[in-house]
Amino acid sequence: MTQGTTVPSAVRGSPRDTEAVLAIRWVAPEEDGRLTAIGPGATLLGRDPDCAGALPSTEISRKHAEIRWIGAIPMLRDLDSTNGVFLNGQRLSTQAPLRARDVVRLGDWVGVVTSVRRDAPGAWAFEEIIPGYWGGAVLLEAFAAARKLAASDLPIVIQGETGAGKEGAARAIHDWSGRRGRFVGLNCAALPETLAEGELFGYRKGAFTGADRANTGHLRAAEGGTLFLDEIADLPLPVQAKLLRAIEEREVVPLGETTPVRIDVRLLAASQGPLLKAVDEKRFRGDLYARLQGFALAIPPLRDRIEEVPFLFRKLLARAAGGGGAPRLDPLLVEKLCAHGWPFNVRELALLARRLAVLHPGVAMLDAAMWSEPPAAPPSRPAEEAPRPGADVDADAFLAALRANQGNVKSTAAALGISRGRAYRLMEQLDALDLDEIRKPAPGPSSRPGPTEPGDQ
Repeated sequence: MTQGTTVPSAVRGSPRDTEAVLAIRWVAPEEDGRLTAIGPGATLLGRDPDCAGALPSTEISRKHAEIRWIGAIPMLRDLDSTNGVFLNGQRLSTQAPLRARDVVRLGDWVGVVTSVRRDAPGAWAFEEIIPGYWGGAVLLEAFAAARKLAASDLPIVIQGETGAGKEGAARAIHDWSGRRGRFVGLNCAALPETLAEGELFGYRKGAFTGADRANTGHLRAAEGGTLFLDEIADLPLPVQAKLLRAIEEREVVPLGETTPVRIDVRLLAASQGPLLKAVDEKRFRGDLYARLQGFALAIPPLRDRIEEVPFLFRKLLARAAGGGGAPRLDPLLVEKLCAHGWPFNVRELALLARRLAVLHPGVAMLDAAMWSEPPAAPPSRPAEEAPRPGADVDADAFLAALRANQGNVKSTAAALGISRGRAYRLMEQLDALDLDEIRKPAPGPSSRPGPTEPGDQ
């Protein structure tokens, strides 16, 4: 499948078969994000133009690898390629099931298995949402509803892990809103409890010991604009009560004053975890939660949009390199970037880009050896995102896999992700199974490539 085409309707690939399909998003060496759909039959990957995934490179064999469905599970196998097939950094010896966000490398081509909507175009969407804040299809889809709501005064709660980009999302909503006032960000977790009320609502000079000058407070500083309250669950409970009143009445009473001051402020709040959990734990007021929960925007962690990592890293690297230009990325480094778990999300990725830019200035290419930390273990994936190996294996699927492995029961069980005991139970369901017949080489041309042609790799 080439860039700009649509996903064939016959392709299968997720439990919600009518909504999404599996495909491989190629993230290196090209930067166009081309897509190869995993078709219903055999999907060939290789240098040959007739392959579904045609990957031009001298490091790619003409027919390098094949993806074939066994039951509801797509299986990847090497077609005796010269340079091998790598799945999540490990070279394939036989075949293995594919799941969403697996990392595939063939020669110098690196791809990420991804789930795409059937009706979505194959063209790659990666754009600068606001200056300095980039995102691809996953992030843009998460923002779709928030963008529609931006011009309203509806409060929005932004939820995401540390470093995922919650403040960037808040700034984007402020930009889309068209509000003429300032964007003001406040980290509630960094506010001392004794100063939280004054910092939020303001105070007059002399209102308390140490108040040697008046302070307008963050709410009034954001007049006509947007106030972003990061880690809002860390606000002291008494201040939460006063914030609720300020939101309801659209006015604040600074410390030391008696006259309310009218305000026109759009409120955005953020939390690492669900605010409702903080309500259950009595750390957050339920009435304030009800008032803030106009809309919930969930920022996907970087591990859930791993296909965006190489593109985002290049942008961050270019910014870190300044006017000198960013170096190219070796495919092995791209593979390593995609296999990393990124527990600290974009913040961690940005720090790595800065470090490599400082340590290796002026190099033409960054390679994997320049990043000393070993990649974290691949993160766990929710079961609904991709078929669990072995979950949907029936007798017919087992028989197809058994034939593909030339009657080797151990290899078949390992490839399908099932126990050997279950493999034998499935064999009992097959009538007149003849292992000797299955182990015979298939007559005629095989699906594997023949002798190496001139110029083949």
